[in-house]
Amino acid sequence: MKYGVLILVVCIAALGVLFWRANGPGAKARTQPKLQGPIFNYDCTEFFYPGTVREGVDGGALVDHYVDLLADAGVKIMMCNPNARRTNYRSGVWESFWDGYDPKGPDDQPFMRPIPEKDRATWRRMVHSMWELDRQGVDWPGRIIARCRARGISPWISLRMNDVHCNDNLEHPFHGALFRQEKYFRGPGGGVSSYYARGLDYAHPEVRDAYRALIEEVLQRYDLDGLELDFMREPYLFAPDAEKDGAMILYAWLGQIRLLTDAAAARRGHPVRLGVRVPSRVEVAQGWGLDAVSWARAGLVDLIVPTPRFATLEYDMPLDEWREQLADTKATLAGGLERLHQPVPGGPRAGANAEQAAGAATAVLNAGADAVYLFNYFDYPANQSQTLRAMSSLETISALPRRHAITWRDIVGPGENYQAPLPATGKVLCFQLPTGPRPAREAEVTLIVQVKGAPAPAAAAVNETACELIQSTATTNGYTVLEYRVPLAALPGNRRDAIALTADEEITVVDVEVRIVPPAAKSAIRQAPEKKP
Repeated sequence: MKYGVLILVVCIAALGVLFWRANGPGAKARTQPKLQGPIFNYDCTEFFYPGTVREGVDGGALVDHYVDLLADAGVKIMMCNPNARRTNYRSGVWESFWDGYDPKGPDDQPFMRPIPEKDRATWRRMVHSMWELDRQGVDWPGRIIARCRARGISPWISLRMNDVHCNDNLEHPFHGALFRQEKYFRGPGGGVSSYYARGLDYAHPEVRDAYRALIEEVLQRYDLDGLELDFMREPYLFAPDAEKDGAMILYAWLGQIRLLTDAAAARRGHPVRLGVRVPSRVEVAQGWGLDAVSWARAGLVDLIVPTPRFATLEYDMPLDEWREQLADTKATLAGGLERLHQPVPGGPRAGANAEQAAGAATAVLNAGADAVYLFNYFDYPANQSQTLRAMSSLETISALPRRHAITWRDIVGPGENYQAPLPATGKVLCFQLPTGPRPAREAEVTLIVQVKGAPAPAAAAVNETACELIQSTATTNGYTVLEYRVPLAALPGNRRDAIALTADEEITVVDVEVRIVPPAAKSAIRQAPEKKP
């Protein structure tokens, strides 16, 4: 499509938006109050991977049980994700995950043969579980939505807009037919690894039409409160160097999708909102054609979720900048929490513990977001319900023990020269880290720094206030963990706090965390029974 034609399309779409924004059936939806969290995303495979549903097991009851866990943990909105490159329900417009699967066939049946042999058993358990739930007459998204309504959770559907899992093996049954056609691929390069080269290029009408068909189906079939377009699976939607033109294509296309959600609202008699997940920085999102600020200003979206992609939590997303740019809109701003914690790119990582998740959630709300959004936190409803429930407000989450950490950003803009903050080497090292609201009196605040080797301890200061070294511990893998007591006066509740380390010789820092334990939580920790090894 030529540039001039794109401009014409966008102008026509914009005029249409202005008209129906004021007069269309969705106008009432756009006057609704801000959404409340926590918001919980449940992906299309997690429920099925263990082989949860099998003959003789009531699959519908298991679905209800998981939703009940969310309700008991205080979740306000559930994002039910029914697709990746196929759907986990019997779709009329996309292939379902089990299309081509013979439940009575061997493990080397044609459907399974392209899967590496070591992965076949796991994959079969998942697909068979989906097949069995459908055989029992249970529509997975429909059952979730019904149970959400029964338990007071607002049900949404979240669609992955360009999932690239298993893209190194196009014969894998993960892929629907569209995702095997090279002519629709976005191509290599463009500032991201070749892993994303086989993502689809939204410049092709066929790609946009395929996703529109899926959107129309879920809006017709399900009585949902909102539809989320998850552009973080994946955010690379256009060929390299075509993102600017792509942004205009996407703007016009979203205008069409907004009309569909407004029509659904008119049919259902209640608002059907539209949300998006996008990269954590405004300029990075815009660089990939995901201009969520412009979408909100035009009334195209009601919910914006800036977030990392996958590799690690970000404890310092610039949500205050998002809030400022969205000030003249009615869009809800939610900060996305990923499940992993990784201080150094390519370094060790693990699931974020409860204190790290609490710290990231505190930072999100303290920066001005309306809600916390959790992605990949599948274990939390059952195992960390207190933490999940506390994410409903800044007051409740900041009352828990929390950790704020230096990590890195796993999404950068096209051509951006990004340098991760860690590892950092030098005699004088400075870091910026938001630690949330001012800690309560008698809270314990600790600065925890991990360095390579066993150098002489560095002097530490927070906001130019000296901190006392209280412990130095050598690890078995060649590092030293330094712990400093931070005076409460050093944390006045700044948006970002300055951490400085000074050493006589060069040190290499690989981890920096600030741990805050409020007085009530400190008492609870002391009274908790000691766990036996």
